[in-house]
Parts: sequence; structure tokens; C-alpha cells
Amino acid sequence: MLDINLNKMREGYWNYLLPALFVAGVLLAEMIVLLGGREEIFSAAPSIASSMTDEGNTLQLGRLLYTEYLYAFELAAVILLVAIVAAIALTLRQRKDSKAIDPSKQFIVKRSDRLKIVSMPVEKDPVEKSQ
Repeated sequence: MLDINLNKMREGYWNYLLPALFVAGVLLAEMIVLLGGREEIFSAAPSIASSMTDEGNTLQLGRLLYTEYLYAFELAAVILLVAIVAAIALTLRQRKDSKAIDPSKQFIVKRSDRLKIVSMPVEKDPVEKSQ
């Protein structure tokens, strides 16, 4: 979709190996610190399941998303929207075989440019002529 020359991209691949390994190590260390010190999250799972009421999971999830995690939910929505727009912008390009239309040209067109009324004589059906 992007029409990228992969051979040109692969030329400097090994130059980025050490910075990539460093970034991967930092991310792995952060994940270990965040998940390693949170044993109470996994021990609280049975108490969460026992505290469910007759409401549904969907209702409880909705309450959590729109109360406690509202800003994170909106931030994720904005990030996804930006990603969608960026993906469309990256794949959209002008092609010679494309039949793109300029909206400004459509707006300034007049009726006489689009429609030509021609007066023609009426022809009778061959069935009517024989009668």
C-alpha cells in the first residue's frame, strides 16, 4: 500500500540494532517493575468475582470506563483516531490513473455546461403506421 522500496530500507538495518536492543531492554525492565510489584492485583481477582451482583459485566465495565478510567479511555480514542488518519494519509497519493474530482470545479459548474436540450421530431411506432 505504501509503495516502499524495501531493499533501500534494509541497507542500514544493522546500524539500529544496538539502540533497538537498548530500548527493548528498558521496556522489559519497566514491565517487570510494574508487574512484579503488583501481586495484590492477582490476589484480588477472586474477591472481584465474588462481589459481582445481578448487574451485568457490560454495565460494570461501562461504569468503570466512563467514571474511573474516563481520561485514559478518551486518550486511547484520540490516539486511535490519529492512527487512522495517519494510515489514510500515508496510503493516499495522487495517481495518474486515478479519477479524482476537484470539488471546486464541481461547485462552479453551470447547468448549461452539464445539460444540452435538443429538440427532435417525434417518431411514430412502426406498428401504428401499418394500421
